[in-house]
Amino acid sequence: MKSLFKTFIAIVLFCTITEASAQISVGPGIVYGTDINNIGLSVNGKYELNSQWAAAPSFTYFFKKDYVTWSSLDLNANYQITEIDNLGGLYGVGGIGFTFWGFDGEGFGEDLGGSEWGGDYGEYDDYVGPQMSMAGSLDTNTTEIGVNLGLGVNIATSEKMAIAPEIMYTFGGVNYLRIGVKVMFGL
Repeated sequence: MKSLFKTFIAIVLFCTITEASAQISVGPGIVYGTDINNIGLSVNGKYELNSQWAAAPSFTYFFKKDYVTWSSLDLNANYQITEIDNLGGLYGVGGIGFTFWGFDGEGFGEDLGGSEWGGDYGEYDDYVGPQMSMAGSLDTNTTEIGVNLGLGVNIATSEKMAIAPEIMYTFGGVNYLRIGVKVMFGL
């Protein structure tokens, strides 16, 4: 119990000390996922720990396409690499990504050409129809964990607003490149 209390005190002190130098910003973004082949919208946050490090969580929802929905939850850290004259700060991105995808087969058979799964297969209807019906009733949801690596540029447009184009690759169960831009507002 004493060690739990000491750990709690250490966390409170750490948060209090870092709070003094931290800046928080939040904002929306738009992203294109290459292997997903679709556009998504993101909600982003950034908690600047010091002049070089920032915690940068985000959630991205990709629009539904071909009965598949994709989304990702990213727990990233940004490291300020350098300042680029007349542009902004170049930063590296690294972290853990949770990619969620699901297949919703409702209405899938009708899109294949029939009110009954698969349409008219003539004399083979008794064999193909039940199999298509069984296959189409399957809905699945999966979560894949990966590692995120990328680069971004923080372009200050005012004291409280910045535009941040970013490119990031996710390695893991699902591999894809994301290219996007986010608009961050300081709180």
